[in-house]
This record gives sequence, structure tokens and C-alpha cells, in this order.
Amino acid sequence: MKKILLIIIIILIMAGFGVTWKLIKKEAPLLITNFEECAKAGNPIMESYPRQCRHNGQTFTENIGNELEKTNLIRLDFPRPNQVVKSPLTITGEARGFWFFEASFPVVLTDWDGLIIGQGIATAKSDWMTSDFVPFEAKLTFTIDKNAYSNRGTLILRKDNPSGLSEYDDALEIPVVLAEDIESPACTKDSDCPSLQYICQEIQGTGTACPSTDQSCVPTQTIIQGECKLKEGNQCTLDSDCAAGNLCYQNICTSPIGRQCSGPSETSCPADFECVQGCGSPVGYPDEPPPPYFCQLKGYIRNCPICLAKNTLIDTPQGAIPVQEIQKGTLVWTAAPDGQRVIGIVIKTSKTPVPPEHKMVELILDDGRTLSVSPGHSTVDGRSVGELIPGDFYDGARVFTSNRVLYGDGATYDILPSGETGFYWANGILLDSTLH
Repeated sequence: MKKILLIIIIILIMAGFGVTWKLIKKEAPLLITNFEECAKAGNPIMESYPRQCRHNGQTFTENIGNELEKTNLIRLDFPRPNQVVKSPLTITGEARGFWFFEASFPVVLTDWDGLIIGQGIATAKSDWMTSDFVPFEAKLTFTIDKNAYSNRGTLILRKDNPSGLSEYDDALEIPVVLAEDIESPACTKDSDCPSLQYICQEIQGTGTACPSTDQSCVPTQTIIQGECKLKEGNQCTLDSDCAAGNLCYQNICTSPIGRQCSGPSETSCPADFECVQGCGSPVGYPDEPPPPYFCQLKGYIRNCPICLAKNTLIDTPQGAIPVQEIQKGTLVWTAAPDGQRVIGIVIKTSKTPVPPEHKMVELILDDGRTLSVSPGHSTVDGRSVGELIPGDFYDGARVFTSNRVLYGDGATYDILPSGETGFYWANGILLDSTLH
């Protein structure tokens, strides 16, 4: 009996020591030394360029190399700073004519330790004997050490015949993330893929669509060309490893949109998700109910709706008219395939409900033109407005700022003019319609 009592006393003493230690032990502060660590810790990121992250009163700025210092000499379209690159890598941009020497200049890719892992020659795509900006392109291949300490690298574009004390003084340097190029296996059916973790995602296919009035019709679908992509829940390295609609989040293929939820106050969404209101129908309709709420990955920006802010001015032969006042049959200015301004007739309009937290791109060009538009709205060169960043060339001018701001209105708007392009001018900026 005494032995049992002694054991109980010892257990109680040990438990008391444990509780006391918990109470007096101070949590070791999280050590943050750079932007990447600050962002990974979940701290707020400011929508500036370069981006900034704040932690305990400290501000950490994202490293983008010397890009901003060189924009008057050379500019990159691809890759952008801190973008993931694979081999073979195609580099595009533009540089002033005197950056070239005999219509070319050298390009180097280094690893974390500064060792060269790939190099090539950028060549001018037009007449380079000018002081104006000239487009260029370079191609290089590289291999990376899978066991390297870091997958960070640096892309260096050197001015040929440099004037500095070393060959790197006159150079554009930007950080990049190196990724091993593992080509997705080709397939025509799921069983062609390496394992059950994959799905054969269609690139090209053929099939039969059935009208709702024909009950005897049997729909068919045959994949002519496809590639194996990882299903949701499997380990990944890049977004491109995952099946369409999924992101590579924390190295797992994850659907950024989950189950339906009741509203912002709901706390039952999975970890790293929040209850966010979804998108309205693409074109909207009278008395449309509010969009439902869904569990959405924190930080994920859904590119919808893809329309213009209220009171955006549309160019018409009668003058500028607010977009919400445009109706079917209204005459507007559109662009012909050769770029000429011609008259078109509006054949579609849309008014799309937006959730309260919907953010717009506040686009400002360096010639003073401004526009508030959803990130997913189409540009005339095949991009979306959300992809434009400071320094990009668009509609005859440079992008000065491209910030995300809360919209604060209940709906966005769009139009489709007749003609071959569907282009129109909004606040003087040429855009493509989303209503094709």
C-alpha cells in the first residue's frame, strides 16, 4: 500500500513540475529574416512592387534583383522575378538598341551558389541599330542538382561589350526558382498513366453532344491527345503537376474551392480555408439571388466576375457613355483586325453580382489613363488584366501601377460589340469582351 501511495505522490510531483514549466516557459519568438520566411509564416503581404511583408513591426521586401534599376535599359516579359522556371527555358523581353552588340547579348543562369548551370545568347527580333527598345528572345537549357541546399537561382542578362569594371556590372539580374523539368506522360485514357494517382487530362478530343430534346442520343467523348496529371490530394511540386482546377498548395494538389458554407462567421471550413461568397452567374439576370458561400483557400483570388466597374466610360460615336447605361443596339467604337477604329453595334450586355470582398485591379498607365476592372478581364493580347505588372507594355503605354483594391459595389458590367474582334475602349483603354 505504501509503495502505491509513493508512486502516486511521485506522479503528482512530476505533473506539478510540468504545469509549472508550461506556465513559466516563454515561447521562443518566431525568427523571421526575409520576405519568404515572413510570407510562409502567414503574415500580411502588401500589394506593392516589390511586394512587402510585415512581421512584429518589421517590413521585409521581396527580392526582385535590380529589375527596377534597369527598366530604362532592359525589361523582361518572361520569366518574372521569383517565377518558377523549367528547362528548356525561353526568355523574352525588350532592351534598348545599345544593349545589343551585333544584334545579340549573353544570358546566364546560375544556381544558389553562383555556379553557371545554363547559358545562351539573346538575339534581337527586329532592327537593333537604334536607341529605342527592341524585342529579344533567348533559349537555354539547364540541369539542377536535386540535392542542392536551395532551388533558388539567378538569371543574368549581360550587356554585350560592358562598360563596367566587370562583365556583370552592366547586367540585369533577377531571382528565379529552379524546377526539374518532368514532362507529363502522354495518354489517351486514365490507364495509360503511371498510377491511379493520375488522371488523363484532355488536350485534344472529339465527341458527340446531345440536345436536351433528344432522349435517344448517347453523348460520347474520346481523348485524341492528353497528358497525365495528378489528382487532388497527391504530392506535387508545381501547379502544372496537378489536374485542371487544382493548385499545388504546400506540395499537395488542392482544390482552392471546397464545400458550401453558410457565411463569413462560419468556422467549420478546413484549416487554411475561409468561408467566402462565390461568383454570380456570368451574365446576371433580374432578381438574381445572392451568390452562395464556399470554403475557399486563404489567399486564393477567384478571377470572377470578369467585368468592368460601374461608371466606366465606353467610347461611342455619341461620346463616352457609362457602361451600365449601354444597351443592346447601342453604337460603340470597336477595333477591326488591322487595329482601325470602326463602328460596331452592341449585341450583348451583362450585369454580374459580386461578393462584398470582391477586388478589382486599379490599372494606371504611364500616359495617365486609368481603369477599375476585374483581374480576369481579357486584354487584347491574350492575357488577363490581373497579369499586367508595372513596366509591362499595353495599348501603347507602360503600366505604371496595377494594384488590387476592394470594389465596394454590387455588380460589374460588360458589353460585346459586333465585328470580328469584340474589342472596345473603356476609359480610353482597349479591352476584349468577356461575352464572346
